[in-house]
Amino acid sequence: MDDPLIAILKYVPPKVSLAASAFLRSTRERSAYVSELRLRAGAPMSITFCGRNICLFDGKPVICTESELMETLQRLCEDSVHTYSETVREGYLTAANGYRVGICGRAGMQGEAVRSVYGVTSLCIRIPHAVRGVCDRLLPYLLDGGGPQSALLYAAPHVGKTTLIRDLAITLSSTPKAHRAAIVDTRGELAVQGAFASCLADVLYGYPRGKGIEIATRTLSPEVIFCDEIGSVDEANDILAAQNSGVPLIATAHAGSVSALLRRPGLRRLYDAGVFRYYIGVSRAEGGSRFSFAILDTECGEEIAV
Repeated sequence: MDDPLIAILKYVPPKVSLAASAFLRSTRERSAYVSELRLRAGAPMSITFCGRNICLFDGKPVICTESELMETLQRLCEDSVHTYSETVREGYLTAANGYRVGICGRAGMQGEAVRSVYGVTSLCIRIPHAVRGVCDRLLPYLLDGGGPQSALLYAAPHVGKTTLIRDLAITLSSTPKAHRAAIVDTRGELAVQGAFASCLADVLYGYPRGKGIEIATRTLSPEVIFCDEIGSVDEANDILAAQNSGVPLIATAHAGSVSALLRRPGLRRLYDAGVFRYYIGVSRAEGGSRFSFAILDTECGEEIAV
């Protein structure tokens, strides 16, 4: 797989590409530690590197214009913003190979609904990484009894839940003991280029999470299902309907603690229904690359720090 940060630089203004490339050279090409590239109209661009926000390059800020941001958005949309208009109205687009771009701008409203977004003021480009081995310390738990166990991984935003669940999906669907996996990739962030090329994984792109889980359960005979960022009451209802099959689900959610997780009605309902055996809190020290886990086993009520 090509370096994901280098690959995205062809879409951004030349001054941004030059600054990012020089920064990488200064860090000995450690692009795997870059999680975000953010462009702002009339304000400094930034690179998030090892959890720190870098906004000076060669001692100076790099500032884009609004027209440069619009040109970048056009290139990311392959010169067809209209094709992505539905997700742009929701504040994001998913470009090729798993790049998720958050979009800030001025909203054109029609009643309570966002009709359009114009005058783009910032673009937040998340850099996907197919990092291997980060899930290894979870495997003894998730393979307890020989087969995959259901789990909900939770953390605050930007900790690395997507990187972690991607590695779990690749690992559990790869030889020597490969399991048939269904990947519900609603926003195109899990199945980055080539990630599942040698896996027993079937990917449902763009499906709503609940619907994707239902279809996977009904038609693909998976041994484990993966999806990212669940949370709504509607998703919980769909997941409960699908979970009657007993296929284990491994998913992620935004929350800083189990108590915060359970204050969300949809996730509380899944907890009360016993959908997940494990609740796994994910954290990283600031600037660190190593994950730490707080694992709650609902079968015995024990919590383990790993």
